[in-house]
Amino acid sequence: MLTIDPKWFTPVFTIFGGIFIFIVSQAVLKLVIEPVQQLKAAIGLTANTLLRHQAKLTNGVEDGELSEKIYDHAADLVSKAEVIIGYRLAAHLFRLPSRSNVLEAARQLNGIGLRAKDSRPSSYCAASPPNLSAVRNNHDSLEKIAELLRVKTAYQ
Repeated sequence: MLTIDPKWFTPVFTIFGGIFIFIVSQAVLKLVIEPVQQLKAAIGLTANTLLRHQAKLTNGVEDGELSEKIYDHAADLVSKAEVIIGYRLAAHLFRLPSRSNVLEAARQLNGIGLRAKDSRPSSYCAASPPNLSAVRNNHDSLEKIAELLRVKTAYQ
């Protein structure tokens, strides 16, 4: 009958245990922690853009480049939230906004982007008066985004 010396159990189990822990920790890192960090970075960049261009947005200035940047932020937020596995638990652990808040913030950003879009013909060179409806809507959207994403969107 074949007998196995028990003194080999400890090193073998230690090695396999270490490999298992390494694999699990890498999976958690790649599937949860890194996507959470990317979402938080996207939220921070969005707040940065909104703060940096607050004057343009709250004065209803049309700017096609800014509009595209805001559209990009909206898409970035939604896509980065979607890849987080176990989002509800991650949101609780890492103090992330809920998925519905991220989606609503993206909708608000798209509204701002639409209102900021340069709708003037390319041959138009005179400054147009601000659209008062866009001014009010942008102000409301900035407040809503600040509440939804728990970030500053104004220097107040």
